[in-house]
Amino acid sequence: MTPHSPGRAGVVAILGGTFDPVHAGHIHAARAARDALGTPSVALLLAARPPHRSAQASVQHRWRMLELVAEAEPTLVPSDLQVSRPGPSYTVDTLADMVGGSPLVWLIGRDALADIDSWHDVARLASLCHLLVLDRPGEGRPRPDAPRGFDLVDDAGQLAARSCASLAWLSDPMLDVSASQVRRMIARGQDASTLLTDEVWSYIRAHGLYAQKS
Repeated sequence: MTPHSPGRAGVVAILGGTFDPVHAGHIHAARAARDALGTPSVALLLAARPPHRSAQASVQHRWRMLELVAEAEPTLVPSDLQVSRPGPSYTVDTLADMVGGSPLVWLIGRDALADIDSWHDVARLASLCHLLVLDRPGEGRPRPDAPRGFDLVDDAGQLAARSCASLAWLSDPMLDVSASQVRRMIARGQDASTLLTDEVWSYIRAHGLYAQKS
């Protein structure tokens, strides 16, 4: 594996995940964030050893699927920074390694935002990055408050003018698709091709990933 870095114009946008597998929802979120932030690329940061869940496919398979997405869409840039780190893949530790000349923007889902107080060393988060929150389609619940240390701003475009500690909501709703949904479909022998890129779907089938063990 080779580390990749996103372009450093304006902000550095990061979508972290186990990507087990990377699917249409991830790609839509990254594109929407890229456009809202006016940044040339989005880093797809592979969580090698996520502390709150275990991955079904190996790191090598998940990394290769990210590479296949990037080959078709070069503005989405895989990052294996957490793969090279020992121990659990903690967001705060990774962001500390990435701090540089441009503000960091961590893309986070509504559900993860509501659970953010449980994160490892979360008190440091506001000193390291901004948050851009991805909302669910048709979500009717009130939005959670900004976490401690973060100030709410009206528009994602404002994040580039600040170094860290701001939160914006992405107005473009996310696709209603999850990796667990994709895995269940494949385990049942169903066609999940509409939720994946052609390249990722072909790779999953070629390697028998997520298939029900007989």
